[in-house]
Amino acid sequence: MYLKLNNQKQLINKAVKKAGSSRKLALQINVPSSSIDRYLVGGFIPDERVSKLLGFIGIKNIEKYITNKLEDNFRQKSGGLNCVKAKKEKGTFERDMKKLQDIQSRKLKKWHHYMKTNKPEEYYKLQYNRFKKIGGYNYKTKKGELVRNLFEKKVADIFFNLGLDYQYEPLIKSGDKYFFPDFLINEKIIIECTMWRGEVKSYKLKDKISYLEPKYKVFVVIPKGLYRYYRILDNHLILGLDEFASVAQTFFS
Repeated sequence: MYLKLNNQKQLINKAVKKAGSSRKLALQINVPSSSIDRYLVGGFIPDERVSKLLGFIGIKNIEKYITNKLEDNFRQKSGGLNCVKAKKEKGTFERDMKKLQDIQSRKLKKWHHYMKTNKPEEYYKLQYNRFKKIGGYNYKTKKGELVRNLFEKKVADIFFNLGLDYQYEPLIKSGDKYFFPDFLINEKIIIECTMWRGEVKSYKLKDKISYLEPKYKVFVVIPKGLYRYYRILDNHLILGLDEFASVAQTFFS
């Protein structure tokens, strides 16, 4: 922290007079004499040096003498602002920002490629944790975890009422791909829940199921009224929560 003092020049002159000279004051309080000269003309003083200066002349309560405070990095901030101003005046700011963004983009792509290739499990966990922070998990289940929507909450609560142990959005691997299914039961049954109106979601789920099926039994729970969008998943569909509650009872094993 850097400080500006009320009557700063008078206070420092008082310390200089007590010591005999600026050089002698510098030696006694271990502060460069050039710094003392700068403080005399109004320069900001590091807080620890303020304590030394005022303590030298017998002032213990320094707070009442402080008129302004700046963070330790105020010089860097000031320098950065001046640099931006100069670049804008020269007309190079936008160009340099674009160049910096391109460099950062290449670095990020390189990192994604490296992590996917060499540390896939760690990579997908990191991505998932980042996604969860902005995913809008606003519904709390009876088990106590937060889920995305009311439909997922109702499915989770059916599991809870039945006494079925489940995992919500666990990281799993099937073949060479990683997934975060909505629910996993007994390490072998996957439940996907959706209320999305549109066939695009059904084709995405069909592709996902093709990767999961060799290892897992997959069910897709939807509201009854959305059947027309998901009919291509017929062998995997569960229509509505009542039907799901009946099917879920067969998961005990």
